[in-house]
Amino acid sequence: MNSQEAAVLCRYVRALCPQQKFDEFTPDAWADVLSAYTLNDARQAAARVAKRQPFVAPAEIADEISKLRAERTHDFRYEPPPGDRDPNYIANYRAQLAATGDGHRPPVIDRPALPARPVAELVKSLADSIPKPPDHDEPVTPVRRPGPLGRECPTCHAAIGRPCRTNRGRERDPHEAREAAAHGRQHDPDAEEQRRKNAARHLTEETA
Repeated sequence: MNSQEAAVLCRYVRALCPQQKFDEFTPDAWADVLSAYTLNDARQAAARVAKRQPFVAPAEIADEISKLRAERTHDFRYEPPPGDRDPNYIANYRAQLAATGDGHRPPVIDRPALPARPVAELVKSLADSIPKPPDHDEPVTPVRRPGPLGRECPTCHAAIGRPCRTNRGRERDPHEAREAAAHGRQHDPDAEEQRRKNAARHLTEETA
């Protein structure tokens, strides 16, 4: 807004507020305060302020212009022109936003809609894109634990992962048969029984 436009605005405000006083310096002062705004926005803002109070100050006009532009741009949507590319996006966006704030909303560009497809054809295309489950379940590799506990005990039948037990139900070290199975050895019950007898005889001799 320049001094000439500010003079027009002052006459307009004086018509809205007959009791408000102006002198020859008022247009220049208002031009300094409202230099960033257009005359059209200032007139609309002054009219809105004058509906609420008998006097209108230039600062109140500036505040009302901010509200007015916010109302115009609250639902702003960028409309890219045909052939618009990224290098032009920021400049075009700012230009459209400024024009909308000035009260000049850009026209909505009609874009061709996507061709309609029959529902059955659309459903079939979606179904074809979904992988089909296998006709049979894939074999599941059993989980094995390392060492003797990775096998069922042939002697006390302790399950995989569970410790071996004595005849009285107490936990004990893995049986010889379980150790042999874990290390791929052939279990010899007679040899195990002989080792047990030798151990018992040795213990008896030590305690005698």
